[in-house]
Amino acid sequence: MNIHFLQRLRETRVLENYSFMTALSIFSALIGLIIYPYVIRMTGKDAYGAYIYAFTIATFFQAVIDYGFDSPCAKAIVQARNDLVERSKVVTSALLLKSGFIALCVIAFVICIYCVPFMQNHFRLCLMTFIQLIATSLFPVWYFQGLKKMKFVTYINLALRLSTIPLIIWLVHVPEDIGVYAFIVMSSVVLGTLIAYICLFVDGIRLQRITTARLRVLLHDSTPFFATSLTSSFKALAVKAIIKHSFGIGEVAIYDLAEKIVTIPRFFTQNINGALFPEVVDNATPNRVRRILKYERVIGISFAVLVALLSYPLVLVLGGMEMLGAVPVTIILSTAIYTNLVVGAYVNFVFIPAYRYYYITLDQVIAFVSCVLLSLAGLYVWHSISMVAAGIMLSGFIEILFCYLLSKRISR
Repeated sequence: MNIHFLQRLRETRVLENYSFMTALSIFSALIGLIIYPYVIRMTGKDAYGAYIYAFTIATFFQAVIDYGFDSPCAKAIVQARNDLVERSKVVTSALLLKSGFIALCVIAFVICIYCVPFMQNHFRLCLMTFIQLIATSLFPVWYFQGLKKMKFVTYINLALRLSTIPLIIWLVHVPEDIGVYAFIVMSSVVLGTLIAYICLFVDGIRLQRITTARLRVLLHDSTPFFATSLTSSFKALAVKAIIKHSFGIGEVAIYDLAEKIVTIPRFFTQNINGALFPEVVDNATPNRVRRILKYERVIGISFAVLVALLSYPLVLVLGGMEMLGAVPVTIILSTAIYTNLVVGAYVNFVFIPAYRYYYITLDQVIAFVSCVLLSLAGLYVWHSISMVAAGIMLSGFIEILFCYLLSKRISR
């Protein structure tokens, strides 16, 4: 009886963790979509496209600061859930290393301001998105994920995101106000990070003395994830750069709208793997993984079809007639819901439990190279933004094939 009770308790906590992780992602995306029609109509697609491009550049710096610490730290928190001192050491180690990478990124950012014309012309946008993503990198979401206490993160972020809506409506009215919009968003993220660390302090977390040996271990374990994240950031930047130089900054906004629409159902799917991770990582048997993959394939296909069917009315409502070019892009990108879910399952439940972290990096390298090559080849055949989306779609299926082959190699 006690065993059944504990099993039900674990299942309840997994469901709760998934629910709050999903709610956080969905509400954040929904709040963004609620205010999006106002912002795009007030600022125009060119100004908003510049903001998106600046944000994409900043994600490259975020990848460096994150350095792939989230997954190893989440796993360490899971294993030390009953040891407050050990949890404090995990938090301290992450903060120390991220602080060092922030210093390096600040230097690199200053150099880029003098070398990259776009960053010179949009200095304030680049600075505010840079600060925003530093705060995002420091947000210890992995701590709450590992302890299955995602409700704290959800409440904090939801309240702050809701508070930005009246400010945006009050202060953003013309294209020149895109900087004001960036400042409001940045401020909410910075404040959310500060509140999160107050929660850690209340939970008993204190800074600890950390040995260099411990930091080296964390760096070693995180390096494959860093390479993965960096490659993913390069991919996102390459896609936006191809669109910007081939079609103009306004088309970046069109592509971004398609991404936003596809992002909402992806939050449902991506958080499945995140919520299951604490329970499955220590018991990822082949049969269990196969069952997870089976269900996730069905879920991924269902959401992809739903987004494709609703693409036209969603684009029309959110962006208006000026943004209808996002409809075919949305339909094509909807396949990423399926491919990202399946690839995420291989990463979380096959590669990480087997400590094959560099397989994750190889997968992202394959995704990056195939995406860029297929997109450029598609543009050579037909000069349309849809061909860039098609390159992303095909690279996703190449990823799945590659992960499947690597998983077979592990099971031998």
